[in-house]
Amino acid sequence: MYTGGHLPPRFTKQDTKDDDESASGQVQFNNALPNVLITNDDGINAPGLRALVAALIDDGCCNVFICAPDFEKSAVSHSITPRDILEVSPVKIAGATAFETSGSPADCVSLAFTASLFPWTKPTMVLSGINKGSNCGYHIIYSGTVAGAREAFIGGVPAMSLSLEWQRGKSTDKDFKSAAAVSLPLIKASLRDIQAGAYPEGFFLNVDIPWNPSAHKGYKVTRQGTSRLPLKWTKVTQQNRMQRLKDTGMGIQMAQLGLAASAAGAARRAIFKKQNPDVESVGAGEEQDKDASTKMHFRLEGSEYEVGGTASDHDLGMVEQGFVAITAVSLFSHVEAETRAQVEHWVANVVAPSAL
Repeated sequence: MYTGGHLPPRFTKQDTKDDDESASGQVQFNNALPNVLITNDDGINAPGLRALVAALIDDGCCNVFICAPDFEKSAVSHSITPRDILEVSPVKIAGATAFETSGSPADCVSLAFTASLFPWTKPTMVLSGINKGSNCGYHIIYSGTVAGAREAFIGGVPAMSLSLEWQRGKSTDKDFKSAAAVSLPLIKASLRDIQAGAYPEGFFLNVDIPWNPSAHKGYKVTRQGTSRLPLKWTKVTQQNRMQRLKDTGMGIQMAQLGLAASAAGAARRAIFKKQNPDVESVGAGEEQDKDASTKMHFRLEGSEYEVGGTASDHDLGMVEQGFVAITAVSLFSHVEAETRAQVEHWVANVVAPSAL
């Protein structure tokens, strides 16, 4: 099992230095410690990520590396950026080597693994979070935070996604510090067992922490439930849309983005027609078929109230009882034997016997 390797001499902590940075500003690391990569979907400046970074640096249990989105990318799931060019910039975070990117959490992890940003091929472990809001039940599918851990697992690196249940009117950014402290025993135990070759394989961990971390009742291994937030789309009139842009101060920025997008789209169409002259007439026809006057706008209206299963042994059920929920997540769909039998029976009735 890969254990994170060793850092080259230029990244090794110097005995003559009392601080964590050299005269040139390069962070110095301890070659004997494991290397941990941190990402999230709330953005590199999010208090959850910063609290987790601070806890790890203060504890001194690992070398800390960060590759995270430059702004919030919540609910982007496991999206990647197959065509656009990512922008990557270094960010100064004391005690860590950090980069922000224009990509998704999954992009951040695969970029860190392959783009030589850091002095290793793969880290010892990847942590994603701490997310603002729990990621229980079906949220595991929507979550960019969970996707960051999943991408690491796909890449063969042990991973853990971390989320803090958020209650409006009760939770504050200070709770992330307590959530990081609650997470630390799990992280340190994982690093210990990974380096010893004793860490179990075949899954990554999704950890959900109750809204009052310092008063949690303990750690419980749970099952993924079916909880979710109901989604509803509301039609937005042009008047309401313009007023919303005005109220949020986004009018000018949106206009600029619109002009830039229109110019970029025109350029792409021109290049496509030049490279594909045989289909130029098709493209022109498609443009003529569009009627801008019929364009509609809709806004997603979220809810604060979960629906779906919240059984006591499910992830959300445990969190609501005040426990830290630890759920093992894999990449495969393991359906129950009864469900599999039903599918086999259905396929046998709809597919010709010769095709089975």
